[in-house]
Amino acid sequence: MNRPLPALQPLPDAERRHVAVVGAGLVGLCSALWLQRMGHRVTVIDPAPPLGDASYRQACSYGNACTFAPHGVVPVAMPGVIWRVPGMLLNPLGPLAIVWRYLPHLAPWLSAFLASSTKAEVERIATTLATLLSHADAAWQPLVTQAGAERLKRHGGCLYLYKTEAQFQAADAENALRERHGVAMDRLSRADIQSMEPNLAPLYHKGVLFGDAYVFSSPRQLAFGLAQALVSGGGEVVSGEVSAIEPRDDDGVGLRIADKAILADHAVVAAGAHSRKLAAATGDRVLLDTERGYHVLFPQAGNLLSRPVCYPEHGFYMVPMADGLRAAGTVELGGLAAPLNPKRTAMIREGVRKLLPSAGEGSDEWLGFRPSMPDSLPVVGSSRCSPRVTYAFGHGHLGLTLAALTGYLVSQLVAGQRPVIDLTPLRPDRF
Repeated sequence: MNRPLPALQPLPDAERRHVAVVGAGLVGLCSALWLQRMGHRVTVIDPAPPLGDASYRQACSYGNACTFAPHGVVPVAMPGVIWRVPGMLLNPLGPLAIVWRYLPHLAPWLSAFLASSTKAEVERIATTLATLLSHADAAWQPLVTQAGAERLKRHGGCLYLYKTEAQFQAADAENALRERHGVAMDRLSRADIQSMEPNLAPLYHKGVLFGDAYVFSSPRQLAFGLAQALVSGGGEVVSGEVSAIEPRDDDGVGLRIADKAILADHAVVAAGAHSRKLAAATGDRVLLDTERGYHVLFPQAGNLLSRPVCYPEHGFYMVPMADGLRAAGTVELGGLAAPLNPKRTAMIREGVRKLLPSAGEGSDEWLGFRPSMPDSLPVVGSSRCSPRVTYAFGHGHLGLTLAALTGYLVSQLVAGQRPVIDLTPLRPDRF
């Protein structure tokens, strides 16, 4: 369901501020553009901004599957998840892995994750996600136009496939939850799938098509277009790592970068998985952690599929993009410090070899960090310690999908306006 959003009116000159946005991923850039549309002077700060060199491949938004997913109302923690985890961990081609030495640090997050998997909590979370997702496309459209990114959009939906009738029936609870919240879908037979995607190995039994989904063919080009639009509108993009945010009672917020500081009237923290330490330095405890995600690029396979294809059993998407076929996904719980795990990319390569035999050899490998909250809901709200700091992170698997709506909501918060959506479920201190 696509719902419109009220048009935001530029603020009077006296209410316009200098806003510093920490983070040049898609959430940060969208926040910056919506703030700029309100009339604020905006500075975006990031160690590897998209207007820079190839180091942007280290940024979170570089390597994602770039799929707009309005079907994403199902939280990760579903009833019974605790009983499914051992099987996923034992399956070498499965969607989940854990860096065991990180487990003690992860324990509070896992406890809250399991608490979020009750039927009542799942329904509450899905209702909130459905509300957010219903406005997500409307929030993207003005920014896509402004950034000249319409050319990157590829419509065709997103295809979920199941190898057996048992798998298809097991997914029915999730699909019923989606349908209760207005997600459009078509259930497909084996013959339907074969006619849509003839290059897939015929390992499927049935499938589901989410027809409202679409793809941006290049996350880097999308981010570059958004950043260019910001600069063209008078914004600034600064390369540097913010080590601390220091609210000041009288003269705004200081943001420390190496041996200097940038002074702004307001700060927005949209630094993805790195936001937790910045929130802690500001005085806020946020139960944010990271789901480490991987991709392998198959440069010769970009024309083999017409849309994103996902076997939930394997936990990754195969997405046709501008530079080839990107097989992206899986979850590895292990924090920010551990290096790329070659077993995870090998698992993706092996999966693609079986599912799409003509894909050829994979080349580029990448590890990124999904900023994830235990309840699959993002953090969008004001710091408990300072009204001059707004948080916008923790989107998990829906970072691209909800990036523009998050920016819209952030601009309302910074302006002191009542957000169009109730943000109580997204408050930073909910755990």
